[in-house]
Amino acid sequence: MSKLADTLYPGALTLWLEVSPPRGINSEALLRRLKAVIGHVDAINLTDNALAKVKMSPLAFASILQNRLGLPVVLNLSCRDRNLLALKADLLGAGALNVGAIVALTGDKLAPNDQGDRPQASSVHDVDAIGLLNIIGQLNRGELGEPKPLKFPPALLAGAVANPNRKRLEHEFELLARKVEAGARFVMTQPVFDAETAYQFVERAQALRVGIIMGVLPLKRAAMASYIAAKIRDLAPTRAYLESYQGMTEEQVRMRSVEHCLELMTRLAPQVAGFNIMSGGGPSLAIELALKFSPLRAKLRRSLAPAPAQRTLKGL
Repeated sequence: MSKLADTLYPGALTLWLEVSPPRGINSEALLRRLKAVIGHVDAINLTDNALAKVKMSPLAFASILQNRLGLPVVLNLSCRDRNLLALKADLLGAGALNVGAIVALTGDKLAPNDQGDRPQASSVHDVDAIGLLNIIGQLNRGELGEPKPLKFPPALLAGAVANPNRKRLEHEFELLARKVEAGARFVMTQPVFDAETAYQFVERAQALRVGIIMGVLPLKRAAMASYIAAKIRDLAPTRAYLESYQGMTEEQVRMRSVEHCLELMTRLAPQVAGFNIMSGGGPSLAIELALKFSPLRAKLRRSLAPAPAQRTLKGL
């Protein structure tokens, strides 16, 4: 099982950096940028055709990352774009490549008039995220759905996603409980912008004995903050904060947002297993935040280091 499994307890402060694979086949420019985070992040969290935009296979890019930079990978896997056979094949491939963890995603349905880069695309959804988590468990046990068991089964660390910003948290936690029952060892959240929202989520999620990787999203410009405030209704409680960026220059927005994220991450450090720094379209600001959090993380780890008996999520 992945070494990442040893960082799923409160205060572990594992740090993941969200990255989208390159749009074409040339990954050199992106690899050069990611060299900066070697030794500062614990894993690269690879998206999977996010927003229905075609990118290089995350499984292929995971192999490139691990071979070229030695960075562990957390692989998002969407049920939207693969049938059952393709899901199992990619999971076995991830196991063979020693991918650190799998995030099981149902994947948004493609809107009729918004097919991204694929005019004739359609959703597959043979299974949803819960079904995918069950499949991961079956493969880990050597069950391929055929009479003959796997001689060399994978040992995949499975996780799920959740949204702490939902108005109906009851429904969100009912769904998360089902994901944990299906085998999720950690939950990676959508971005949070205020500590109170995060605290409410953490308090309830800890009862499920699941590692919490909190999503944080640094803002690049005022237009990005406005778009998030206008389009994502679940962020209504933080709309005033997002709208406060109006009139700022891009440099002012970046500086203030990074400082806000650092403050938020410091406050949440004792309650969560770690953070996933989201890119929001490009990795530059996420890399900047990761590098600024790295020395702070070292100090926080020394102050938060629990006794072995307190690592309640380890070995689940």
